[in-house]
Amino acid sequence: MKLYEVRPRSAAWRRSSFCASGECAEIRRKGHKVLVRSSVVPWKVVKYTTDEFRALQLAIKAGEFDDLV
Repeated sequence: MKLYEVRPRSAAWRRSSFCASGECAEIRRKGHKVLVRSSVVPWKVVKYTTDEFRALQLAIKAGEFDDLV
């Protein structure tokens, strides 16, 4: 059995494939933080712990914020 080193995903900013307008939320991971910014205002970054971001991600998937869009 061959063992492979597990590497984190690219440190580049990522955006949803559903973003067609170019005005998108962008996300990247840096250490134990998840960084979020707007492509319109990229110098303003919000940092979340991975636990905070996971809770947000689960809430979005559960539809808890569907009334906002």
